[in-house]
Amino acid sequence: SYNICSFFLSSSSPHPDRIQLPRNMIENTTNGKRFPWAKNRLPSNVVPLHYDLILQPNLTTTEFAGSVQITVNVIQVTWNIILHSSGLNITKATLTSAGWNQAKPVEVLEYPVHDQIAVVAPDALLVGQNYTLSIDYSSNLSDTYYGFYKVSYKDEHAEKRWLAATQFEPLAARSAFPCFDEPAFKATFLIKIKRDEQHSTLSNMPKNVTIPVAAGIVQDEFSMSLKMSTYLVAFIVANLKNISKETNRTLVSIYAMPQKLGQVEHALDTAVKLLEFYQKYFHIEYPLQKLDLVAIPDFQAGAMENWGLITFRETTLLYDDKTSSAMDKKLVTAVIAHELAHQWFGNLVTMEWWNDLWLNEGFATFMEYIAMERTFPELQTDEEFLKLRFKTMMKDSLNASRPISSAVQSSEQIEEMFDTVASLLLMLKKYIKHDSFQAGIENYLHNHSYGSTRSDDLWDSMNEVTILDILSLGFCMIECLCVLQITNGTLDVKKLMKTWILQKGFPLVTVKRKGKSLYVQQERFLRSVESENWTSDASYLWHIPLSYTTSNCSSFLCPYAYLLDQKSATIELQEEVKWVKFNVDMNGYYIVHYAEDDWNTLINLLRTDPIALSTKDRAHLINNIFSLVGLPTDVMKTVFTAGAKTDDGWEFLLSMYTSSVSEAEKHKMLEALASTEDVRKLIWLMQTSLEGDLIRAQELSHIIATVSQSLPGHLLAWDFVKENWEKLIRKFHLGSFAIQNIVTVSTFQFSTEAHLLEVKTFFESKSEKISQLRCVKEAIETIQLNIKWMERNLAALQQWL
Repeated sequence: SYNICSFFLSSSSPHPDRIQLPRNMIENTTNGKRFPWAKNRLPSNVVPLHYDLILQPNLTTTEFAGSVQITVNVIQVTWNIILHSSGLNITKATLTSAGWNQAKPVEVLEYPVHDQIAVVAPDALLVGQNYTLSIDYSSNLSDTYYGFYKVSYKDEHAEKRWLAATQFEPLAARSAFPCFDEPAFKATFLIKIKRDEQHSTLSNMPKNVTIPVAAGIVQDEFSMSLKMSTYLVAFIVANLKNISKETNRTLVSIYAMPQKLGQVEHALDTAVKLLEFYQKYFHIEYPLQKLDLVAIPDFQAGAMENWGLITFRETTLLYDDKTSSAMDKKLVTAVIAHELAHQWFGNLVTMEWWNDLWLNEGFATFMEYIAMERTFPELQTDEEFLKLRFKTMMKDSLNASRPISSAVQSSEQIEEMFDTVASLLLMLKKYIKHDSFQAGIENYLHNHSYGSTRSDDLWDSMNEVTILDILSLGFCMIECLCVLQITNGTLDVKKLMKTWILQKGFPLVTVKRKGKSLYVQQERFLRSVESENWTSDASYLWHIPLSYTTSNCSSFLCPYAYLLDQKSATIELQEEVKWVKFNVDMNGYYIVHYAEDDWNTLINLLRTDPIALSTKDRAHLINNIFSLVGLPTDVMKTVFTAGAKTDDGWEFLLSMYTSSVSEAEKHKMLEALASTEDVRKLIWLMQTSLEGDLIRAQELSHIIATVSQSLPGHLLAWDFVKENWEKLIRKFHLGSFAIQNIVTVSTFQFSTEAHLLEVKTFFESKSEKISQLRCVKEAIETIQLNIKWMERNLAALQQWL
């Protein structure tokens, strides 16, 4: 790519202001001058080494002041330092170097389109030299759930209080302090926070010292961090209480509102057990002295893995023995397992750019299930993992799906990326052997600790340890070795997995049995083919680790395997069999279709012997049948609705909701309140949640989802979204999960051409950016599917009724 700084170096002019750059390569800044960088991503000619950050938030005025000193190293001679800043009022900027007598003032150019600033140096910045950039600035605490934001809550005396917290992933650290806000730019951080005496603070590292700085104001200074990305930086200013337990020289603490401290015991025990499990599994100790898990009373994300300071919704961290259910307990355990896995996958080793976000999320989801299965077997997470695969394949079978590793340039694209990697990792783990898989993970983490990676680094680490040992791959037999990908005696994991990472969707494998021969072929599986947006599947080819069992196999624990890396192939059995079942336990990420006779054989087998196949295999067959005939998904079931059927019951439930301190109980009550058929109540619920006072705004997408399930509600919800669209995208930024969910749940029941036209017209009328959101495309495709289903089945259904 064309590097502006290289252009500066090739010119005879000593300063960039005197160079006439191509107009298409530069843009105007806020003061009308030309900005010396044209790309969305930062140049790599200057890299950060260390940040000294001082912040002073005022929870009364909701303003904050900050100063940051960034030590940078110059990789290529330049006159500019390009970094990120968003919504910050920069009041002073200087640059110092060991070779200079004093700090020199510098000009700062702002380019809000890319959230970038350019610090124009007075002299050329030389290769290999370190410089310190000092910036003073101020801003306001955000009133969204993004960046450095404020939220209100009720204390134990029902008094309104405020706290400030952070949510920087993916691109919001730049709204709290000027920084190199891309995951590859790792650095160390020394954070100091000034606060009122009655508050307390938390950050990634342990607190070293607290010193008075003014009347009623103290400054907390935290230890210097390890090298980490900006999106993992975190701090909280609040009044919280905690309980703690030490394990392996790490102090684990759970923080919550004082009145909810009785609901944190389960989280503490769970976090300690899981931390111990991960350290043993990865053979890498957790590198920090402390690990804080904090329940934020109003928090949009389910949780955020900030290194050493993990933040949660109260519903995903707190557990009340009296009001929480077994499912609530499983949810809390799963979210903690997921976020702790991130302390290695994502924090210790980080993706270089967001198109490899799955390196964080995919592995964390996969390890979440592995850790829970090993540590809490009574929770039966195997069943949950199977449900996840079913759900994931529903979305990946849409034409609007996208490759796991795909080019992203905006926050909207980053947050829309859909993760299927956990299922693919399970497939890989089952295909190679567990020991090799675990050794590959260890290799990856050891090789890249405190660094940034691309997807190829993972597969290279796997290839280093995955020796092809036919007798120890975990199968009864490997057939047709000629189709296995072999490189110098190893299984080429990279070649295999790239077919799954770089292509969207997944394959349909068709099986025909004749004598001892099994004819298998693959093609892309799609739930619908619309002429206007159909993508040809002729070029799609996966390397599919097929697994199968037959009537002659003595155990389901040792299926046969075959790597299908062609459009079609023939598998020769040693003898004829009565039946064959592919994709054992649905460990592979593909749909299977059999010839009619073989479908009938499997159905008759289960009629005569229901346990001839495993529970997962039976579920897999049912799922395949439903997928192949194209039936729509069932709507969500409402819970806890009996008390909300009458006016008195609804009002009583609302009063109970406002006074309850159990988040699990409040969640059930809210779903019941939203299941009423009273239109006025439904409108009031959605409007109240949007305002965010009595009902938190974080619940709005869930309320709309519940409202959408009723007969009067599904039209009401869509009308509410249309009427309040501008408020919604101001409240929740455009690419957020909340907006994605609101678009999906407010439209998913539509099944007429009129509604299809209405939805299309509405989003097209907003902006091209909005109409191209993936959630909008998926909503439209889902409506089209519903229309097709109604055309095929409505007449027969009416006749049957």
